[in-house]
Amino acid sequence: MTQEHAHHPSGPLMLAVVLAVVAGFVDAHVYVHVTPVFVANMSGNLIHLGIFAGLGSWRAASASAVALVAFLAGVVAAVSHHDHRLRRRGRVGADLVLAVEAVLFVALVAVRYASGGGFSSEARLADYPVLVIAALAMGMQAAALRRVGEIAVATTYGTGAIVRIGEKLTLAALRAERATSQRRAVTVTVLVVVLVSYVAGAALAALAGGATWVLAGPGLVLAATSVVVRRQEQRAEAMPA
Repeated sequence: MTQEHAHHPSGPLMLAVVLAVVAGFVDAHVYVHVTPVFVANMSGNLIHLGIFAGLGSWRAASASAVALVAFLAGVVAAVSHHDHRLRRRGRVGADLVLAVEAVLFVALVAVRYASGGGFSSEARLADYPVLVIAALAMGMQAAALRRVGEIAVATTYGTGAIVRIGEKLTLAALRAERATSQRRAVTVTVLVVVLVSYVAGAALAALAGGATWVLAGPGLVLAATSVVVRRQEQRAEAMPA
């Protein structure tokens, strides 16, 4: 139940780049300018949860737990939508998921303004709605696009991609005959591009500063991307099977 385009990966790759930039941007902005909790990189939150629970810092641990639960809820919502659409139309699409995510960013900006902004080294009560909305949006995004052609990708974290890049490079060096060299090269290229995009998004967030209005940027990007994806899907549906 993922959005797949096996024959023409360039379109999905551009979508993956956009989503990875958005995830890196939002993750870095919240972590640096709101409170040090990840809303896209759930591996970091799991480590934080364990550390703070071990130290008895239950308030800090609860912030990471809230982000984890909200992220999971976003995944569940997106996958449920994909399943419903697959049953009705025989195919899935990311357009509605991205549109809802864009609306969530509007809510995120409004909530952030209402909370008065500012950074807190330990999540305040006013920061929890920010964490919930941002992590919910990132969870939906994580399930919006899972493949570029036949290559599995993740746009909200990078650990798995790093492992797979190392695996492909090692097998290539050993001249293992498990795949063609061209297929390995394409896989490594796609994964590296997505990882670089994620890092670039975080760098953009650092450059943009902590003003609340900058969070409108990812929302606008997602809204435009949703329109583009919808048009592509309409053309695909119009084509004969």
